[in-house]
Amino acid sequence: MNLGTAGTAVPSALIAASVTSREAQICRASQAAEAAFERIAQTARVTQEHPTEFQDRVFSIFRWYFLSAFCTRLLSGAAHRMEHQTLQMSMDIISAVKMVLSDHEVEKAMTLVQKEQTCPTEVRANGIGARGHMVGWVAAGLHKKGRDFPKEIESALAGALAASGRLN
Repeated sequence: MNLGTAGTAVPSALIAASVTSREAQICRASQAAEAAFERIAQTARVTQEHPTEFQDRVFSIFRWYFLSAFCTRLLSGAAHRMEHQTLQMSMDIISAVKMVLSDHEVEKAMTLVQKEQTCPTEVRANGIGARGHMVGWVAAGLHKKGRDFPKEIESALAGALAASGRLN
């Protein structure tokens, strides 16, 4: 019995098994998110030979949102993409995303997303990049069901970069 909580103590072997299982889920979510993003990025690479600085900004934001939403859907039982998560769930999602992106890429994306936009083009770039959240959420749902991505999902990043190219 655990006197601090007046409950029974959980054997450490059960906790270790639970942690190991969750770590495996995080790794699988990260690998699936990376593969899914690479798939849509490949379509975008075909259409974009020399991205501008503005398009690079949109790409970083889109990728951040895509990976976050994809991992959120795989790791949580969330029914809606804007559902609030626990701190532990948020840490699991960040861990999964950090398995795909370097620390520099994560910092760059976070800075772009959180920075106050002072001009209309920055607002538009963040708006276009934020489409990655919806695309990642839908792609993860299809992945969970074992379904293939439709052309709209595969070409979403290419469309976002093309839209940002027209604004630049």
